[in-house]
Amino acid sequence: MKGKKQADQSKITALYCRLSRDDGGDAESNSIGNQKAILTKYATEHGFVNTKFYIDDGWSGANFNRPGFQAMLADIEDGIVGVVICKDMSRFGRDYLNVGLYTEMTFPQAGVRFIAIYDNVDSANAVDNDFTPFRNIINEWYCRDISKKVKAGMRARANSGEHITGSVPYGYKRSDHDPKKWMVDEEAAEIIREIYRLYIGGMTFRQIAEEMTRRKIDTPAKHMMQFGLYKYGKRLNLEEPHELWHLASIIMIVDRYEYAGHTVSCRSEKVSYKNKKKVQVPENEWIITRDTQEAIIDEETWQIAHRVRESGRHRKVNVYDKGPLNGLLYCDICGNKLYFKPTPKLKSHGGCYMCGYNLHYKLCSTHYIRRDDLDTVVLTNLRKVTAFAQKHEDEFVKMVERKTRRSGEDTLRKNEKELSEGQARLNEIDRIINRLYEDKVTGELSTERFARMLEGFEIEQTQIRTRCEQLRITIAEEKETTDSADRFVKLVRQFTNITELTTEIAVMLIEKVIISQAEKIDGQKRQAVRIIYNFIGDINEEIKE
Repeated sequence: MKGKKQADQSKITALYCRLSRDDGGDAESNSIGNQKAILTKYATEHGFVNTKFYIDDGWSGANFNRPGFQAMLADIEDGIVGVVICKDMSRFGRDYLNVGLYTEMTFPQAGVRFIAIYDNVDSANAVDNDFTPFRNIINEWYCRDISKKVKAGMRARANSGEHITGSVPYGYKRSDHDPKKWMVDEEAAEIIREIYRLYIGGMTFRQIAEEMTRRKIDTPAKHMMQFGLYKYGKRLNLEEPHELWHLASIIMIVDRYEYAGHTVSCRSEKVSYKNKKKVQVPENEWIITRDTQEAIIDEETWQIAHRVRESGRHRKVNVYDKGPLNGLLYCDICGNKLYFKPTPKLKSHGGCYMCGYNLHYKLCSTHYIRRDDLDTVVLTNLRKVTAFAQKHEDEFVKMVERKTRRSGEDTLRKNEKELSEGQARLNEIDRIINRLYEDKVTGELSTERFARMLEGFEIEQTQIRTRCEQLRITIAEEKETTDSADRFVKLVRQFTNITELTTEIAVMLIEKVIISQAEKIDGQKRQAVRIIYNFIGDINEEIKE
């Protein structure tokens, strides 16, 4: 490659290395150490100076949200990188669309030269790059093949009765001797048996949830915290929400076949190796392995409960259609989901949606929205957004990128500050716990008081660690703005003429719909409906037509 134009030596020469756990037999030749040696030798021999390594160890080539890769992109955006060098195209990535996006658009626009040594790819010599797109497709085929093998391996483990899930159901805990084995957690198991007794005895799911709450029995989430098995989701704007038993928790307990001593696997699967979203698998395709752990509920009791469950389920499915938006609706006041409520006397509008915390616990304001009204509003807005995205793709992409940068900067700073404060608090709690141990050893603190204080600090630690992990994920997502609009446009192309709102369209394009309480404005009833689209968020204010 002598005689070719040299890059600005004041800029960084990025040496990029990646190794995946799925590299199998190529793991030794593709090891990070081997890649570093190859890249260092090449840079030295060809006069590239001011080198810096960007490394992703254990990351799939189909995932471009890798920390090392994202750090390199950030430096490219800052204009301090002049050249990117990797061992071969497969180390750069195995998704040919994204690889092409970076090597053919992002890098040239930033004035970055790209070199893949073993594939003889150099953006400074376009003639040598004619075969590169085909090589990228071949690399993606490899990733697809690995995905198939991983799925086959998971199914083989499931067929052998192994627990392939990382979580343990409420009522069980991991064995101290073998983490793959589940042991009965007797305290929770007795609650489960009581729930089955009440259900078979004639109580409804809602009545059982209210009874558990009335008895002040710890919810599954609160109980499982002591084993480190529960991760908090978004905190609700209500006092002590974890003290309330949810209807969904009771349904889950009655539905789980694991309580009869069996393992149920492969209930859901990812849409594809590119799309990590999970979809439900039909029940007749689940893998059920019998007698894999001690039963909490005997088989006969479980079957009786399900005969009751199935009779009620079939009756409801035949009568009520909950609509394509069911499961995507959230209350603007408390943040909880809205639930479908049928109105048999007014079948013309198909029922309505109500806030779950008001419907079940009377803890939110009384507000609802009719299903037919909501479907019309969402369909109209969906057609407007998709039509604009189809007719003005370039303008739409630029508009989303501007909006994302503008709206995300303040949120990003706020989240980074919260993450920093959370890390500081974790360090402080570690120091406090160390002092507690010292005080206990010296006798300044009684055993009982030590246990109470330690439990409180450990619970706080669990909550903060979970929140920090969520913040890290959120911050990474907020920094990734380059391809959000493109991903949405690709989805839109699948639906060229939307004439009706279906479940498939709603799930593919919409992340959630936020419903506000109706208000009277100028004598007319008005109710705000915010539609948050997948990848691009709330885009309505940006679209004028």
